[in-house]
This record gives sequence, C-alpha cells and structure tokens, in this order.
Amino acid sequence: MRALRRAWCALAIACACGGGDDDESGGGPDGGVDGGPGGDPALIFDESTIRTYEIDVAPADWEWLNQNATLEEYVRADLHFEGETYAGIGLRYKGGYGSLYTCFDSQGNRTCDKLSIKLAFDEYDPDARFYGLKKLNFHSMEADPSKMHDAIVYKLFRDQEVPAPRTAYARVVVNGELIGLYAVVEQIDGRFTRARFPDGGEGNLYKEVWPSYTTEQPYLDALETNADEMPSADKMVRFAQALATAGRDGFAGVVESWTDADQLMRYMAVARLVDSWDDIVGWYCVMGQPCFNHNYYWYESTTEDRVWLIAWDVDHTFEEPSPIRTYFSMPDWDDVSADCTPKNIFLGIQGRAPACDPFIAGMATQLWDRYASSSQALLDGDFAEVAMGARIDDLHDLIRDAVAEDPNGPTLTTWNTGVSDLRAAVTAKRAWVEGKL
Repeated sequence: MRALRRAWCALAIACACGGGDDDESGGGPDGGVDGGPGGDPALIFDESTIRTYEIDVAPADWEWLNQNATLEEYVRADLHFEGETYAGIGLRYKGGYGSLYTCFDSQGNRTCDKLSIKLAFDEYDPDARFYGLKKLNFHSMEADPSKMHDAIVYKLFRDQEVPAPRTAYARVVVNGELIGLYAVVEQIDGRFTRARFPDGGEGNLYKEVWPSYTTEQPYLDALETNADEMPSADKMVRFAQALATAGRDGFAGVVESWTDADQLMRYMAVARLVDSWDDIVGWYCVMGQPCFNHNYYWYESTTEDRVWLIAWDVDHTFEEPSPIRTYFSMPDWDDVSADCTPKNIFLGIQGRAPACDPFIAGMATQLWDRYASSSQALLDGDFAEVAMGARIDDLHDLIRDAVAEDPNGPTLTTWNTGVSDLRAAVTAKRAWVEGKL
C-alpha cells in the first residue's frame, strides 16, 4: 500500500517522496530527551483556547529542512511549552500528495506559505513523551480558506461516536519568529487505540488498506502497531474472505458480524455530509497498479473477530461545488450503475467510480436504510443549520485574532470570505444529502 501511495506521489509531481506520515524513521544522532511533566493530553486538545508552541532549531538544520521538505526527515529541535522545555525532539514537515507535495512546483519551488509539521517526542529517545503523546501533528490548513475544517469535521465524527482524532488550535513560533496558526491534530497510534477500544486497544492498527485482499502481506505492509511482535493479519484476511464469499446479498450479515454496522453508517453519514471526497470513496488508479483508496485506518480487536474504521485526513471537505463530481465528472458514491472503466481525473491520475468497489456498493445497496437514518439524525441535530452556524460562530470568535496576526495566512477579508463560503457550503451539502434521502 505504501508503495502505491509513493507511486501516486511520484507520478503526480516531480518530488523526492519520503515515507509519509506512516514512516516514522528519521536521521540524526541519538540522544536523551527531557520528557518534562506527564500531564493530561486533554490540555493539548482543549478546543476552547489557542496555545503557543515555541520551537528552537539550529539555523543550519532549519535551512536544511526547508530545502528538503518533501523528504519528510526529522531534525533535532527543542520545544518550549507552558513554561517547560522538551529538549532533543524530532521536527519535520509532513503531509502527502494533497497537503505537502502540491506545495511545490515541478522544479521543486515552494508555492505554499505554510507547511504542515510533525513533532516526534520519541524520535531520539523511544521512552520520551509529551503529555503522554509520542507524536503531534500541526496542520497548516493551507487548503482550507475558513481554517475550520479540521475542528468541525473531526468533532462531528467524535460526536457521532466514530473513532477520530482530537483537535485544537496552536500558534507556532520557530526560532523566535511566528510561523502562524495551525490545527493541532492527534496522532493515530497505539496510544490512540488504547484510549478508545473496548479490548484495551493493543490490537493491530492498519493504515490505508482495504478489506479486499485475501493474503496477509498487504495488511502487514500497512501495519502501524505491533510490527516488532511477529503479528498476524489473519483477522483482516478472514474479514476480506468473508466479504468476498458473501457477495452483495450477504454483505450486510458480514458487516454486522465483523463491525459495528451502525457506527460504520454514522461514519458514512458524516463523511458524505461534509463531502469528504478524498476518503474511502475516492478510488485512484496509477501505473498499472490495483486501484486504491486512502485517508483512513482500521483497528482490529485482540479478543474477537471485530474491526473498526477510523476517520483520518479531512483536507478535502466542504468544497463547493464538489470537484470530484463536477470538474472530474466522477460518479457519486452510491451510483451502483456507473461505468467501472478508470478515467482521467487530474495530473495523469485515473479515478474509478466508488461503487465499483464491492464494499462501497454493499453499503449503498444493503445498508442504505441505516445510512439514511444516520444522515437524517445529523441533519436534524449536529448538522442542522442553526447548530452548524453556532459552531462556526464560536470558532470565528476563537481564532479571529490569531488569523489576523498570522504572517503566512490570509488577510482578514479573505478569511471572512472563506468563512462565508463555509456557511454556504453547509447549506449546499445539506441539500445534496437531503435530495438523496
């Protein structure tokens, strides 16, 4: 799976593709880390305030990092936060095709004012933690004119009891210079699973591998946890085999047995209302490889035959009109009669109709009533016009001053336009889903 993502990146833009968010390796000498206080991670993800993260990095390392951003390799840095210093942590730029590589042109010239950042507190000392966290993501929100998508969408997932990261806002200062406003996004890792799943969360965590493979290796290649414990991907294989054997008519029974089907449909309800077209319904075909989707995780129970879908990466949400359906003329996720021939969509990449995947088609045909019920509950509740308006108002008041002072962000006029466009998008997305129900 990782090879496919890197191939996609290499095809899409001339860049030096690193390991991405799932490759936590990095260079630099070994050394100790001042772990500082343990602390409650809830403070990090306090959505009611904006905290400041001050980072010191050797000027030569900072220059190297900016010249080699797409390598996604760490340099050593110190973090100052809430009166404490965390010395000898890892700092690098992060992202993928959508949030990092598109920030550089074909000659490697940077085109974005601000890049997303990852801090790795365990990079040079495996035992080091920051408020119990090994890593922390800082999203630049470059593709989000409103600077609210991460905060709104992940909370919608969480409020529907769908596993998803926590978020907050942060001011990031590097070597005394304000870089700007970022969204702090929780890392999906073993600590994340241990805090959320009823079996204790020690099971396998997989990134971006769909239950369509009936051999273990694709799942082992996508493994994010337990890699040093000679893990087995037998459960994911048996899940995929059960789906393949059941076919469309037996799909609902397999999903009911292996997943929390209602939770899965709540995931779909949120993702479709915010129009997250680059998630599990976005299927890409590159370089003669099997078509694949991305921007999600699976967690596998240690105690039963049970898996959970975890929401991840909401960069491409609330875009109006939806580019995948308009500019690229891709059929909607529930169009089970669509032509399955891959078609050109952008930058030499081909796309395939979502419902050509049996799992997507099964949800559209066999679980539609549950999807519709979950969607209606959202339309009447958290995604109601009044509720969404209030959420946008609260975030507007919270981040306005930080947006105004951001040297690498939009002007207040441009940002206010983005916020207005977000309000209009909420209305449009509601109408789009209501029209289907």
